[in-house]
Amino acid sequence: MVKNKGFLPSGPSEITIQRNQIKEIIFSLLPACRDPDPDSTIAFKADAIIANPPAYGHVHVAEALKVPLHIFFTMPWTPTSEFPHPLSRVKQPAGYRLSYQIVDSLIWLGIRDIINDFRKKNLKLRPITYLSGSQGSDSDVPHGYIWSPNLVPKPKDWGPKVDVVGFCFLDLASNYEPPETLVNWLKEGPKPIYIGFGSLPVQEPEKMTQIIVEALEKTKQRGIINKGWGGLGNLAEPKDFVYLLDNCPHDWLFLQCKAVVHHGGAGTTAAGLKAAVMTKNIPLHF
Repeated sequence: MVKNKGFLPSGPSEITIQRNQIKEIIFSLLPACRDPDPDSTIAFKADAIIANPPAYGHVHVAEALKVPLHIFFTMPWTPTSEFPHPLSRVKQPAGYRLSYQIVDSLIWLGIRDIINDFRKKNLKLRPITYLSGSQGSDSDVPHGYIWSPNLVPKPKDWGPKVDVVGFCFLDLASNYEPPETLVNWLKEGPKPIYIGFGSLPVQEPEKMTQIIVEALEKTKQRGIINKGWGGLGNLAEPKDFVYLLDNCPHDWLFLQCKAVVHHGGAGTTAAGLKAAVMTKNIPLHF
């Protein structure tokens, strides 16, 4: 999903891959809401559904089970005239609001048959028309957007059922014991710069690693490189000013750093701001 950008294909070769991924997600939603726990076998039926927009089938499962639905997401998905849909490339303010309808229509065009197959075979519901859009009518579904209103305030044209609720944080630092090698490395010099791209695959990880190392060397900085899903950190020879990291809670790590350079993921952005360190986003995904 991350590798193929998950929502809109960038080429014909990705269409089949993405449709299969989306179909698997959609058809997994009903069992997740009503099947017994796979480990304990304890009976379960959802009293409410909390989902994000790209789950796609959530509104249909909520309709079938007759339970309330609440949308939470880290990206704006509700139409507004203040900024464009994050998956669009609309530059003109006059097209901002329309961009949401365009993206929704393109997605719906690609998954309409999957949704209606799911509604008929699994949910025993009538199919919905092309004009309904991928979510059907969601004007009454409450939405909570998980970012700070100090960073991006709630748009004035969002109604009372749509709100910006602030970042969500997990207290992972309190139970974290850093490896001794990391503790010792941090003590050996000034605070480092964190560099990591999280779950984003990097096309040429070895080349990217070399660029990062050269930048640190030229600027005489120490750096922590998070390998992440991108496979960063394969050095031809160790560098004393570079520490390669597999995994570490951001709420602990960023307090040890002077700056954070990352892919712009919601969680990493929030953690960098909370740690009150310089934060630079490098949005490689789009």
